[in-house]
Amino acid sequence: MAIEIKMPRLSQTTDEVRLLNWLVREGETIQKGDPLCEVETDKVTMEVESFEGGTVLKLLEEPDTVIDAGTVIALLGEKGEKTGDQAPESGEGVPETAAPSSELATHDRVGTDPSMDKPSTAAPSVQPRDDVRATRLVRNIAQKRSIDLNRVRGTGPRGIITKADLEAYIASGVGKAAGKTAQQKTEMGAAPQGGLIALTPHQRAVAHSLAKSSMETPHFYLKTDLICDRIEAWRKKRSTPDGKSIAVDSFFLYAVSRALEEMPRLNGYYKSDSFIHHSSVDINIAIAAGDELYAPLLKNVQLRPIEEIDADLRSIARKTRENRLDREDMRPGSFTITNLGMFPVDEFGAIINPPQSGILSIGRMKRAIVVGPEDAMQIHTLCAMTGSFDHRIVDGTQGAAFMQRIQEILEGLDIP
Repeated sequence: MAIEIKMPRLSQTTDEVRLLNWLVREGETIQKGDPLCEVETDKVTMEVESFEGGTVLKLLEEPDTVIDAGTVIALLGEKGEKTGDQAPESGEGVPETAAPSSELATHDRVGTDPSMDKPSTAAPSVQPRDDVRATRLVRNIAQKRSIDLNRVRGTGPRGIITKADLEAYIASGVGKAAGKTAQQKTEMGAAPQGGLIALTPHQRAVAHSLAKSSMETPHFYLKTDLICDRIEAWRKKRSTPDGKSIAVDSFFLYAVSRALEEMPRLNGYYKSDSFIHHSSVDINIAIAAGDELYAPLLKNVQLRPIEEIDADLRSIARKTRENRLDREDMRPGSFTITNLGMFPVDEFGAIINPPQSGILSIGRMKRAIVVGPEDAMQIHTLCAMTGSFDHRIVDGTQGAAFMQRIQEILEGLDIP
């Protein structure tokens, strides 16, 4: 009797996942706990493990397919057992509250290699065969470095090529030579030829969440100019252990966390005609990774000095780019910060990340003439910051006081 393997519900916010690739082949014998496939939820990339052992009789879904929780994705059984021509119906007999522990175990996985953060002009000249057994991380590295995975020996379970295997191959010099022969091409590749392009589960979740927030949350916006001279002076005098400048976002995380601690009304959210207050100051920071937008969490920011905040920020940004965020990283905190200052954007008002009370938007820094005391003309580095607030629990006076406090903290920084 064939065993039906069903896709569990892997997220609290959506019942859908995208199947990225299979890690097994039909006819292969696997053990309980072996990885079956890699999927993408609305928040993270995960590896799905089998809750039973046996021979893989049939794989019922194709990669790059969006699958609902409860869908039968594979059949296991005895070697040589016939499954018939009819595939089981998706989701039949599966309760809506099915939890991952009742079906399959999952592990968070890596998506891209940290050494590939910067855009590359090298395009793959060799496409690995579909039957090569490798994780998504390995395939991404191989594709960007134009490495033929057929030449790499896998030492993982059932011959899967691991990152260590690929790194050993590259270190041998063979992989480096292959990468140098790649034809030059932009990382974006050829433009789409038109037609319908489905959103990823994460993009769909973000779209639904922000649309709901825009319609249901009464937003109001407050904008002020910030003199950033002390931020610039700090960044010139202090650097990270590897010689890099402290990130601009780290200063805003520092100031916003202190302002939230002093003004608990903003360190919470509206729910059922009540105010829910957070006991700590946890802040989400918007980070783009390819075509995806994430807002991972930094915890207890109010307890950390700027240097520690910067180290935490760099760590979570690296996890985001490598697609290694887990559920705890994606938990909503007290407030969100979003920065478009790396683009020619002077100011913008962002949509509140529900269920929070507000979000701070930061524009680019630029030199400008400011009229000082006694009408003296002075040149300063300015940036515009815009606060978006939920009017159900934050009124204009409270929002203005919050913006003023952030301004006071950042314009009054002690230069080290």
